[in-house]
Amino acid sequence: HVNGISSVLLSWAKRLHLSKARVNVHGTVLLELLRLKRRELPFIESPGVSDREKARRLLHLFQCDLLPGISGQILASKSARDSSVAQRAVSLRQKAAGYGFIFTVNAAMLFYIFLFALQQSRNRQDAWFKS
Repeated sequence: HVNGISSVLLSWAKRLHLSKARVNVHGTVLLELLRLKRRELPFIESPGVSDREKARRLLHLFQCDLLPGISGQILASKSARDSSVAQRAVSLRQKAAGYGFIFTVNAAMLFYIFLFALQQSRNRQDAWFKS
């Protein structure tokens, strides 16, 4: 029964939108809402989707609507591209190795700065530390 009402409203919105030569905002908005309902309702109502994923999807749709012109289309295109690429999980060992590497590089840089500071005169060291 709901699909019957949606199809009647959709045909009414198309007639209203296409019947006038000038832009009909009400018909355009109604048509877009009905398209959105058809396209997104199966995702929102699916039982395997968490509330967080639903909220993220609705926020994305809201952002696409708010961005003007080509920016919204770019965001929608990027989203379509990203959703088709499966993300793989990173193991705890790989994460630990990555964080360890970053910590080691940071420690080496700080040690290099310390060695550089030790080679400077006392006045330059004081000026450098005060800055």
